[in-house]
Amino acid sequence: MPTATATDALTDPERQFLGCLMQMPARPARRVLAGMRATDFTGGMAAHVLQLAIEVVAADHTPAPVTLYAHALATGQAPGEKRREWLSGWLVDTFRDAPPPELAHHLKAVLLEAAWRRALLAHARRIEQAASSSPTAVLRELADDTAAIDELWTRYQAATTAPTHLEVAA
Repeated sequence: MPTATATDALTDPERQFLGCLMQMPARPARRVLAGMRATDFTGGMAAHVLQLAIEVVAADHTPAPVTLYAHALATGQAPGEKRREWLSGWLVDTFRDAPPPELAHHLKAVLLEAAWRRALLAHARRIEQAASSSPTAVLRELADDTAAIDELWTRYQAATTAPTHLEVAA
């Protein structure tokens, strides 16, 4: 498992987003999570915690650190003592160092843009590798296969029009 540094919770937008999310009640968290997928994140633990948050909020629970931790234990998603220690420390650091929850929508847009750019780059690399030696039919099919990129673009655009404030009353 990679070692987290003391500043990761302060400088990593994935952790910043999750820290904001952990401060929110279930209903506003559900609105922020709309259109998010764990695969949008690059960090292994961040993606894991986002998936936990998606599951917890889907069950209409607040994504507080203790709720996420308890869910991980109850569902077998934190096997072994070391994994549980790492998860609990990661959750505490992320929650403690989180920005105000009002930044969640902005951070969501930042993260979805980054995910879209990564998907676009990966697609371009596949085309670049295939351009010199693949049959033209394969290359044509690859060039037209942008459904995942288009879907990420749509989610990113939706995030850029989301409200920038926390709706606490629901």
